[in-house]
Amino acid sequence: MSIEIDTIIDVYTVMKEYVPGKDRQAASDHLFSILSDSGVSEQDLRSLAGVDSYLARASTEYLDPEDETEEDADYDYGDD
Repeated sequence: MSIEIDTIIDVYTVMKEYVPGKDRQAASDHLFSILSDSGVSEQDLRSLAGVDSYLARASTEYLDPEDETEEDADYDYGDD
């Protein structure tokens, strides 16, 4: 099943009116996680991230992932 990103944006815009402000970031994070895991294209996810600041923050984990953590960068993966 494929839903157009415009439809998802419309639904999100309407639904966020019913989510208390203090819960909007968590709801946006969850939505972004579900859409990312379901195979929505990166281009569509970037469109979604442009809707508001909540989705923009949610997108950072999925669109700009850190390739390695600081701990990983310090660890020597060489053969000993």
